[in-house]
Amino acid sequence: MTYPYIRRRPRYELTLDKEVTLEVGEITFTNASSGTHAFTQVFTSAPTITAISVDSESNDIANVNIFVSSVSTTNVVIESSQAFTGKVHFHAIVVAT
Repeated sequence: MTYPYIRRRPRYELTLDKEVTLEVGEITFTNASSGTHAFTQVFTSAPTITAISVDSESNDIANVNIFVSSVSTTNVVIESSQAFTGKVHFHAIVVAT
């Protein structure tokens, strides 16, 4: 296969004809293994959550497992496998059916 002289970077995008509710945020953990975030968006059902720990303090202790212990239409509780100091970034999303 021959490529043109100038190649374009691929663009990945999702196009929907449905209503999407999305909230992006972070929870600060200070020597803790659990954190809660109250949503500012109004979700019609419990959102799907993705989360990742971030070594925001450069202390090399954010190498922990992050999991959602509970989620509702109003808040999410995220826990870690052990206490750490850093942040957890998350996305909460609901796509209408």
